[in-house]
Amino acid sequence: MNTNNLKRFAREARIKLIDQVGRKLAFVLSNTDPVFIDTNATQIQSLKNKIQAQGKEQVIDTVAYTWFNRLMALRFMDANGYTTPKVVTPVVGKSPEILQNALSGQIDENLKINRQRLNDLLDGKLVIADAQTEAYKMLLIASCNQWHTAMPFMFERISDYTELLLPDDLLSDNSIVSDLREGMSDDDCGHEEILGWLYQFYISDENERLIKSKNVYKKEELAPASQLFTPKWIVKYMVDNTLGQLWSEINPATTILGSLEFYIKPAYKEQLQPRPKKRIEDIKFFEPCVGSAHILSYAFDVFYLMYEEQGYNATEIAELIIKNNLFGVDIDERAAQIASFVLMMKGRRKSRSFLRKNITPNITFYEDFEGDAKFNNCKALGSLVNIEPNEIDKIKVDEGSVFADRHIKLKKLYTFLGQRYDCVVTNPPYISSSRMEGTLKQFVEANYPDTKSDLFATFIIRCLELCNEDGLTGYMTPFVWMFISSYEKLRVNIIDNHFINNLIQLEYSGFDGATVPVCTFTLRNSTIENAKGSYVRLSDFRGSENQAPKTLEAIHNPDCGWIYFTNQNDFTKIPGSPFGYWLSKESIDSFESTKISDFYIVRNGISTGDNLRYLRLWHEVSFSNRNWNPCNKGGSFRKWYGNNEFVVFWEDNGEQIRTSLDEKGRIKARLGGLEFSFSEGIEMSRISSGKSAFRLSSKGFIYESSTNDIYRKQPNQDLKNILGYLNTKIVDGFLRLMNPTINIMPEDIRKLPLLSNIEELGLSNIVDENISISKNDWDSRETSWEFQNNALINQQNKSIKASFDNYKIFWTLHFNKLHLNEENLNKKFIEIYGLQDELTPNVPLAEITILQEESKIINGELFIEPVSVLLQLLSYSIGCILGRYSIDKPSLILANQGENIQDFLKQIPYPTFMPDEDNIIPVLEGEWFNDDIVGRFKVFLKAAFGEEHFEENLKYIEDTIGKDIRKYFVKDFYNDHIKRYKKRPIYWMFSSPKGHFKALIYMHRYTPDLCSKMLTDYLQSYIHKMEAAQQNKIAESLREDLPARDKTAATKEADRYSAMIKDCKEYAQTLYAVATKKIAIDLDDGVKVNYQKFKEVLVPIKGLEKDEE
Repeated sequence: MNTNNLKRFAREARIKLIDQVGRKLAFVLSNTDPVFIDTNATQIQSLKNKIQAQGKEQVIDTVAYTWFNRLMALRFMDANGYTTPKVVTPVVGKSPEILQNALSGQIDENLKINRQRLNDLLDGKLVIADAQTEAYKMLLIASCNQWHTAMPFMFERISDYTELLLPDDLLSDNSIVSDLREGMSDDDCGHEEILGWLYQFYISDENERLIKSKNVYKKEELAPASQLFTPKWIVKYMVDNTLGQLWSEINPATTILGSLEFYIKPAYKEQLQPRPKKRIEDIKFFEPCVGSAHILSYAFDVFYLMYEEQGYNATEIAELIIKNNLFGVDIDERAAQIASFVLMMKGRRKSRSFLRKNITPNITFYEDFEGDAKFNNCKALGSLVNIEPNEIDKIKVDEGSVFADRHIKLKKLYTFLGQRYDCVVTNPPYISSSRMEGTLKQFVEANYPDTKSDLFATFIIRCLELCNEDGLTGYMTPFVWMFISSYEKLRVNIIDNHFINNLIQLEYSGFDGATVPVCTFTLRNSTIENAKGSYVRLSDFRGSENQAPKTLEAIHNPDCGWIYFTNQNDFTKIPGSPFGYWLSKESIDSFESTKISDFYIVRNGISTGDNLRYLRLWHEVSFSNRNWNPCNKGGSFRKWYGNNEFVVFWEDNGEQIRTSLDEKGRIKARLGGLEFSFSEGIEMSRISSGKSAFRLSSKGFIYESSTNDIYRKQPNQDLKNILGYLNTKIVDGFLRLMNPTINIMPEDIRKLPLLSNIEELGLSNIVDENISISKNDWDSRETSWEFQNNALINQQNKSIKASFDNYKIFWTLHFNKLHLNEENLNKKFIEIYGLQDELTPNVPLAEITILQEESKIINGELFIEPVSVLLQLLSYSIGCILGRYSIDKPSLILANQGENIQDFLKQIPYPTFMPDEDNIIPVLEGEWFNDDIVGRFKVFLKAAFGEEHFEENLKYIEDTIGKDIRKYFVKDFYNDHIKRYKKRPIYWMFSSPKGHFKALIYMHRYTPDLCSKMLTDYLQSYIHKMEAAQQNKIAESLREDLPARDKTAATKEADRYSAMIKDCKEYAQTLYAVATKKIAIDLDDGVKVNYQKFKEVLVPIKGLEKDEE
């Protein structure tokens, strides 16, 4: 089944139907023909009433979906041979068979239709624009009405406004009927599953819109927002291990388990008490969020095997299943229609006479019943409405009453939620508390406080409530409930009062369409003492295509390495009771030792309340400005040392941050933990998609809320040994157990086991070495504030290639040393905690966090890339050209606002290489100026590495980066610079719209007259030079003594100059407008603010204008 095609078809069908129904609605409401109005008066009034109650958009959407459901159902039955004649499908040609038959005089005698009008249309006796389409409409509506008897839920009798709003285009190649035939192939229609996919895809655009909106859901949005189609293999797993398990206990001699592909034989089988015998007809299976009945559809198949095994007559089985065994309800009426239709089609596939038996599936939908205390808000609460079994008989149905229909519907709801079931299986809605509709949120908080964080968790408990005491439940949910603190009470409830039959934890991308990592599991409502559940861990198998095969492998091979048999009571030994089912006894026992919180303080840093205002990357502001204080703000995956990138505005001891108010007059900042700032500590990034990584933080830093921070409780406490422990794979595994999300919290770190004598382990030397290597790596790049010199210049070799070779040897040795040290630390702590049988000390090379820019791991070996190293040299050369650095003195030279060449000469009176005097470097495709970027770079190269090696070095650079040096500076340098400086560039590229004129400046040296100087000395001069060059080419093209080929080339060159001149002259006007403003900048405002002042004349930076933290 090609789900991509189905998705495209369903989405396009929705758009088309909504458009066509909308236009038909406009026609109906604006039609002033008295005959039309009189003929359709009742339907028109009904339509107007519905619009007044729901609004036009809702009416259009409902009618569009109603027709989609009907046409989809007819196409499915056509393809399976259940309709005679076919209603939307042709046998030959393009017209539906029912129309072809009518044209030849063959009309089903049981079809209730105005035959005179139909014949007059077909015979051309009625003057109408498209008689055949009108005739087909009559046949289509009559067919729908004919199917009403068998399936009233899908084919309501059409005599209301839905008939008026049936689209006009039904027979053209672009019609919705034609689209149905293409979108629903005969092969796809061989599976009832297609109906569920179409339901999902039809509303997928609305689903995506609602999820992305981040708003609180309205009642009518709950259904489309929470819709998610369950993968077929997970459906099989849930049903096999609930209904299949139940049947294996009722009938121990059963042979059907071999047909249940995902059945997991219980490890506790010998501990099971005999289950009382029960007739198959009395087994009840409930889906409280039925959707399109994907789960019930497969449960039908399992029940069918059970009935067959017991020798039931094949002609009766389908009817018995649908009447007695399967129950479902949903908040979406449309889903309930599809679900009922799916079960009817399952029955028809098994029995040719099934649709003639007047059977109605036990499926319904929630609608609010005003005046009923339980169901007056069930469109929001759904299956959370609590009905006790003794309340079912309170609802009486008076068949002769005008309220009979209402009472029948209400009685059904009371029955469905009041009776108890042997199996309750669902894929519940995933809606966090922050997005729950108001009344739903209040209800959950009042009635299910332990699971109020998300609706899926509440449904775990609700399904157990709906289940018999000895019954089983099955679920597919996000797997966060197994680990994080907000679901601890739910975990304890399950451990104490229920039993985890089995569970499968999928990998993060475990199925197509997943927006969260999920698990699927089955529970027994009652506990089993000292029993072990079965757990399959698929986290090592990436991709949806691997989940089902690896599950089957685990089922058939208990020694595979990813199926575990665990006593759930062991989870209570771990702080927070996370489901660490894969842990050894030694790992679990380690949590009974002392914790980090017994010896150290662990907490988040401060929140400024306005990071856009108070936080900067350090290079954005003047280096000597002491109003800005170093700030730890997390960052990328990096161990030991680094990620020192930010500064926070801390003038007058942070007075502005401390006193800034929001619109309600409250302090914006959260300053908890401020008393620990400026102290030495250990920090880790709170949010990380990779493994945990801890770094030493020096004194003087303020810790921001994006970090988790560890501080001494006592002044002389050791930090080195604990840092060594924290950066082991043991801690990473423990943290992922307690919180497998990307957001590690302080409480997770506090719970980590820690030896009371860790300070006596003598690890300081190895940790010091790791910190030193990591610090040297961090400071080797110019984005560190402790950067001294470029690494290649540090090698003091005149050959750049030889310098790179030395660089490679040096850093390979340090990389390998760091790798060895980390493995030794792993080995040490694995031995201490007795985890040799569970863990190896091996560290993948990709997890060594130095040389992250400069290296790749290829086939298990470190490969240091020369390109990255050389691009760092080129970036450093621009810094020297603009005076930020000097080859004569380490560290920063000009790094404060307004500094100029005189300030440079005060520090370096006799420089080997002189920076540019006016802070303007032309970046052009030719050598038009003496201080052109390429010319200046060549001077730098000679000064830094010697004139005698110039040609060799330039060739090595160009060969390595794969392009001419001018092409690199013109085309690539600025993009590299923006990336290197994280969208906060310190060098700014002025550029004409088409890039024919470019010039680079250093923002710290900017002065308000710079734009005027650029305009006069560079841009206008450049235009004059190009005009002269153009005239030369025009003259050349007119020379009679030149070959035609040369004259043509001269003409093309003249035309090129013309385009360049035009671009530059337009830019001159823009630059002039900016220059006359003499704009001042304040580095304290940062690049985001200052760059925008010149956005008309600078290269745009994607995303810079967005609000970012």
